[in-house]
Amino acid sequence: MQELKARTPLNRAIDCTRRWSVLALSVMLTACQAPHTESAAISEPQAASAPAATTKTPAPSQASAPEAVVSAAEQDASPKTAADAPVTDEEGNPYRPDDSYNRANLRPEFKKCAAASDAVISAMQACADEEFLWQQKRMRAAFGAIANGPDGEFKDKVADEQDAYMRDTNRYCRFDPATQGQGQMLDAQSCRINRYANRADALEALISK
Repeated sequence: MQELKARTPLNRAIDCTRRWSVLALSVMLTACQAPHTESAAISEPQAASAPAATTKTPAPSQASAPEAVVSAAEQDASPKTAADAPVTDEEGNPYRPDDSYNRANLRPEFKKCAAASDAVISAMQACADEEFLWQQKRMRAAFGAIANGPDGEFKDKVADEQDAYMRDTNRYCRFDPATQGQGQMLDAQSCRINRYANRADALEALISK
């Protein structure tokens, strides 16, 4: 008679982690496919970031006027209560109001990096970190160009829209390390990347008019 071996709690924990890793990888790859075909024209990054352990932190420099305005807008839009829980549906899944949280026009390099990560959490997070910084830079540059322009109704309207957009992003792309795991962390990170990329597209379209 073949002996049946009971699965230990460690086995179950490992299986659960693997399932979340594969699910997170699927979410990241799906996020690269936007519902529209237009893609913002962006140049390649100058150089990849070096590992944190070997990188020396440069001395802080004074931010330019547009950068200061953008940073202030993002900070003002941040949640005031850190204890706020992530917004979820009745089944405990992340709730997102629209598809701008789920899809965006992301770089092909990100999709290749995520596919090559082999569902390893640290590798997927590194891919997501690089893409987030890229999209954040795009969004800040576009918003900064408008903020540095002439005062008027258009500038005020964009500033108000930016504040509301960042508040919604921080609300619906929230991750709580006390109650959520690595899969939810990557999902929240993917959510934020999509929102920044979509906002960058919208702001760049306003500039090009």
